[in-house]
This record gives sequence, C-alpha cells and structure tokens, in this order.
Amino acid sequence: MRRATHGTRSRRSAAGLVALVLAVATLLIGSGPAQAAQAAPTGRAAAATVDLSRWMGEMRGYLDGRPLNRIAMPGSHDSGSWSIPADPGLCTSGWSYDAAKLDPRLAASISRAQSGSLTEQLDQGARYLDLRLCYEGGQWRTFHGAPMGGLFFDDATGEAASVGRWIDAHPSEVVIISVSAAAPAGADATEPLNRLHALFGSRVADRTELSPASAYGDFVRAGENVVLVDASATVDRPWAWHANGVSDRGSYPAGNPSWWDILKSFFNGSPPQQVYDQTLSLNQAALDREPGPDAGRFFVLSSIVQPDVQIPQLFLIRLLAPFFPAAVRDNYLMHLANGLNSQLVTKLRTDWRAPGPAGHMNIVTIDDLGHRPQGDLQRAVIDINTLPGRAA
Repeated sequence: MRRATHGTRSRRSAAGLVALVLAVATLLIGSGPAQAAQAAPTGRAAAATVDLSRWMGEMRGYLDGRPLNRIAMPGSHDSGSWSIPADPGLCTSGWSYDAAKLDPRLAASISRAQSGSLTEQLDQGARYLDLRLCYEGGQWRTFHGAPMGGLFFDDATGEAASVGRWIDAHPSEVVIISVSAAAPAGADATEPLNRLHALFGSRVADRTELSPASAYGDFVRAGENVVLVDASATVDRPWAWHANGVSDRGSYPAGNPSWWDILKSFFNGSPPQQVYDQTLSLNQAALDREPGPDAGRFFVLSSIVQPDVQIPQLFLIRLLAPFFPAAVRDNYLMHLANGLNSQLVTKLRTDWRAPGPAGHMNIVTIDDLGHRPQGDLQRAVIDINTLPGRAA
C-alpha cells in the first residue's frame, strides 16, 4: 500500500475544509433552488404584510390586467373632514347649515369622519378620496355638511400641495379623487377642479383615452395615476370625469330622517347596532346585485355610518359631558364608525369573500379609515384581489 505524501495529505485537508464550509453554508442559508421556490412571486405581495402606502405596485401581479373598476380598494368617506375643529366655522352654502348653526359643536362631532390627514389616509391604503370643498370668506376649505375644516389650497398650511407631492412620489398607485364644491351664487365653482388639474398636471387621466373599465396597468403605463371625478358637474373637459361614471348601487345609508323618526328612535333607545345593521344590509344587497348598466362605472360601496337618528343620544351625552370621554363626546361619528368597522372586517373575511360579492367589489369607502389596528380593515379589502378568479 502506497504511503500518502505530505502534498497529498494537504490537498485532502483543503478539500475537506471546502466541503465543510459548503455544508455549513447550505445549512445556514439553504440551497439556491429551494430558496427561490420559497420567495413570493414578483408583484404578488401578501395583503397581510404589504406596504399599504405602495400596495398597488407591490401587488401589480394581481392587478396589471384587471379593470380599475374591478379592483377591490379602500376609500375614505368625507376625506377632508379630519381637520374640522371642535368649535368650527360653518359653510353657509352647506346642505346642513340651518341645522348646524343651532349647535356647531354637536354638528362637528357628527361631521368629523376621519382622524388622519389626506396623505396619511393615502399611506394607510386609501385609493379613493371623497373631497368636499366649500368656498367661504374668499377661500376654499374642506367641509362636511356645514362644519368646515382647514384651508385646502393655502401655500403654508393647505393640503393640496402635499397630496400633489404624494401622487408624484407614488406613480404605481392610482388614486381616484371625487371633488364636490359648495359655493354661494356668483362664486366660481369650477376653481377647485381647475386648480387640482394644474397641480397634478400630466398625472391626470384623460377620460377620452381611459375609462373605469381600463386596466390598472394601462393607467400606470400612461403615467396617469390620478382620476379627477367632477361630482358637482361643473367642468366639461376630457380630464374631468363625469359623476355619472360612479355608482353606489343603492349602498349609501339614507340620511335626513324626519323629526318623527328621530324621536321614535330616541324613545326606542336606538342602539348603535340598528345603525350598523342598516349599512350592512344595504352593502350586502349591493354586492349581491348584478351590475347591469353600472358595469362600466366605478362602484363605491358606502360602508359608512349614518348618524342622524343618533342625534338625541349625542345631545344627552353633551349635557352629561363630564361623564363621557372626549373620544365619544367630540367624535361621535367616529365612535360609531369604530363599532361598524370591526363588523366590516368580519364580513370581508367571511361572507364577502364568496364569488358573487367578491367579484362585484370595487371601492369600499370607510369612516375613520386610519384607526384600525395594523390596517386590518384595509388589508381585508385588498386581500379580495388575491382570491381565485380575481387575479389578472
């Protein structure tokens, strides 16, 4: 038997060391093919972990070829109302001005529907903004009903510029902004839309080239990731999308109850669950209904609170103010919304994942969108896009 030389032993030792290093590396990081098999496909991030500020881009594998009006997306209801103060100024052109002037603080409590700014709502996943603006005292302010919030176009404090910067920084996120304007006779009600168009520039989608049924990817490739909806029908330009291109399919809870209905509700106790049941019932009916002539429109499912019949309860709460926390007394609409939103999460994770409701879902507008733990409500909406049969 031939004796091993010193050189042979050295080569064997080196080979053994290399094999040992490779074996340890394999244990620590896994083999290349196995690692690749476990990685999520590009553009198919999980709704549970996706960055809500960029969820469309990170989930483009599900969305690219899907019509924009068949993508399930969170939206915020009365988006600009977050800045309404406790003792607000009132919009004299607002539909609820006559009632609100009797008690502006009570009106503010049932008008403030969001707790975060517009860019915070966008960061929290909203891709539909319900923007209502009032012209009062020579300036445009956000408002809801009558109570007014902050200046919108002001260079120092206005939100318009910050929304514009957000849009520029997120080219993969398509945002639909419904703009309605309340203004006294003689004021230029077209000004908000025209100023927003000038602000967003080439980012604004042209309705003669794209439509609600155009694919998400078509908007992104065109570099047009803003849809401006003229909810007040004030501007007839290709970049101003018509209000009749949006439908709630009967999901919006009825407002303006009679005083008799309010009194009857008060003496019956009017538990909040009655308010929630009205919304959930209307939502279910709208989701079950075939779109028919609405198939070519955006569908806004109004998953919101209608607080009008709760006004007497709020009045009593305000009389007994020391016994109620500010979260209830001064933010009554959002207090009610938090009760509804937890039930919406359950619906989105169960009944509304069925083929019919899931297949019809588009924009889901929410009160107090940013107040959910880990964005569970927004994520439940977004996750609908990953269901079998929904992915592009």
